[in-house]
Amino acid sequence: MSNQAIPKKTILAIIGAGLLAFCGVLTETSMNVTFPTLMKQFSLSMSVVQWLSTGYLLLVSLTMATSAFVQRRFKIRSIFIFAGVAFIVGSFVCGLAPNFIGLLIGRLIQAVATGYAIPLLFAIILQQIPVARLGVFMGIGGMTVGVAPSLGPTYGGMNTFLFSWREIFWFILPIVVIAVLLGAFTIPQKMKTRRDAFDFLGLILLGISFFLIAEGFTEAGNYGWLSLQFWGFLIAGIVVIGLFVYHSFHSERDLLDLSIFKSPTFVLSIMPYFLIQLMNIGISYLLPNYSQLVFGANSLVAGSAILLGSLVSGIVQPMSGRLLDSHGAGYPIRFGITLIVISMVLFAIFGLHLTIPLIIFFYLIFGLGFGFSFGNVMTNGIKQVDGKLQQDANAAFNTSQQYAGSIGTAIMAAILTSSQHSNSHLSQAALSARGGAHDFILLAVLAVTAFILILINFQKQAKAAQ
Repeated sequence: MSNQAIPKKTILAIIGAGLLAFCGVLTETSMNVTFPTLMKQFSLSMSVVQWLSTGYLLLVSLTMATSAFVQRRFKIRSIFIFAGVAFIVGSFVCGLAPNFIGLLIGRLIQAVATGYAIPLLFAIILQQIPVARLGVFMGIGGMTVGVAPSLGPTYGGMNTFLFSWREIFWFILPIVVIAVLLGAFTIPQKMKTRRDAFDFLGLILLGISFFLIAEGFTEAGNYGWLSLQFWGFLIAGIVVIGLFVYHSFHSERDLLDLSIFKSPTFVLSIMPYFLIQLMNIGISYLLPNYSQLVFGANSLVAGSAILLGSLVSGIVQPMSGRLLDSHGAGYPIRFGITLIVISMVLFAIFGLHLTIPLIIFFYLIFGLGFGFSFGNVMTNGIKQVDGKLQQDANAAFNTSQQYAGSIGTAIMAAILTSSQHSNSHLSQAALSARGGAHDFILLAVLAVTAFILILINFQKQAKAAQ
């Protein structure tokens, strides 16, 4: 059964969906390394420019929250073609943008495309791949969305250094076109569509809560962590999330089936998944900016510092998925999260004394740990829910993944900005180094938290299996 052949058409469909998802995720962090350049070009602060990433990830998250409904309502192939065309249009808007607002609009168009492309990739895998080989293919999917954020700074830095930030969008277009053509002719439709009433109010509440919490962290960078602005936005966002949950359980309209969260082992899977992705996107944002602001490195060097770790992570993820298929989820996930903890503790210890070689080495450890844990945490989590709820579980994981990236970027930027604005006679390079050190300490705490959650989860799964 484990050697069951996969039809070539299915493989091509996964490649097409994977390429589009990869391009969408690649551009998430490609722009991070351009922030110092964009700040100078448009005369804007870091807290404003970072909305290119935070706003993008917010809209991706919100779009993903609708993906379970959209996949039940429309044919997967039609959704894929819409996403591909939207990404192409967004690329043109970004590439030709005359100002920051134009660039932001283009990024938001691309966000909608990415928000549908990533869940489609996993939906095809879950629907078409036998359970015995699910780990390998989910690992490939995890590699696509997990490694691309790390490759983004290298890609963005290379283009910005050799050409300009606009080439980030032009050079990726041929890949998107190939992806759309592949998917348009190969993506299968296994499940019947149905006409359900869409929960617009639920979507609005979710969108408001996402924005309020992200904006709260942005305000913390401008006004401080004890400011009324930060706590006001944060508390308001939490209240709106509560309203969303209450509404969802009492509404007959369809958005996301929250009954998936009644499974403790699912919750204990999605929480560390959220934290791992927050660390992944957060550090992919932090390290290139740290290298430029503290060392004075150019965008090419700053982006390339995390290239080796990204490549190792990509190689490892399908292998770790095969390990899950053959020996269960416990071994690769525990090993991976242990390496992540080690890497983050090292970053925290050497936060004020980092060098480019140390960044490369520490991030290599992180990339190896990420490769063993990230995709497998999702695979293990989806297995904890009933088969009929897999679309909703897939949507929940992908939404949390992208929102984690949004929050991670906002928090890293807020801590960095607040340090740069502190009343100190230190240079901006020294202040940025101090802010970066604080970021690393926070990431180390989050890594330990994820480690504890994973241990508790496997204890519960072991008891349930007895």
